[in-house]
Amino acid sequence: MKHIIFTAAVLFAFIASGFSQISFEIQGKGSYNSTWIVNKNISDLGDEQNYDLAWSTNYGAGFNLYFGRIGVGVEGLFGHHKAAYEGTIGTQFQLNYSSIVDLKTTHIPLLLKIKGKKAGYFEAGVQMNSISSATYTISGDVVFPTNNNDVMNKYSKTYLSAIVGAGANIKPFKKFPIGVLIGVRLQYGFDDVKGVDALCNDLNSPLIYPEKQASNVISGGMFAGLTYTLSTKKD
Repeated sequence: MKHIIFTAAVLFAFIASGFSQISFEIQGKGSYNSTWIVNKNISDLGDEQNYDLAWSTNYGAGFNLYFGRIGVGVEGLFGHHKAAYEGTIGTQFQLNYSSIVDLKTTHIPLLLKIKGKKAGYFEAGVQMNSISSATYTISGDVVFPTNNNDVMNKYSKTYLSAIVGAGANIKPFKKFPIGVLIGVRLQYGFDDVKGVDALCNDLNSPLIYPEKQASNVISGGMFAGLTYTLSTKKD
């Protein structure tokens, strides 16, 4: 651990010494995302279980440190990740339904950022995620006793994901330190979050799904917020 800390400190000092302009950003932001949890076993079921659109929100704060045009950032975000499904059960007598899983989540992105020559920037990194609650609801012709059920015991408590995005920090007034933040961000989860299918069946049950498949989190959306910038650059 001491070697890691020492190496990080040396790298930090090296990067800092190579750039004359250092800037620090404090951000408050919110996002609106299309969110999914995909599993091959669900995908293979056809009309009985189909994916549907779900929308989720996140909010929080972020901190960025730039050395010239290269920077690093960390954020703390809170919100929800929902997965929606719809399907038809039966052949002669068809029953239609819609269901949704709602995960209450916390996200900590660790980002590498590259600024453009003007207001734009590109970002990529990893995101640590935790799930604090998970509920399942169903509506339509099919209603189970499990409606509004707590299914947290079926889901992983943590997972890791990759994120990539782009945006802009637009400053309406050059000498005013507050800018308007807008952008887009995509997320793909590496880890299996496990969970339930569209009909609340346990995806980890070998009796229902003999061939285990991973459940991966996917999201994409837009974010907006405000940025306060402190910089060593002299106008």
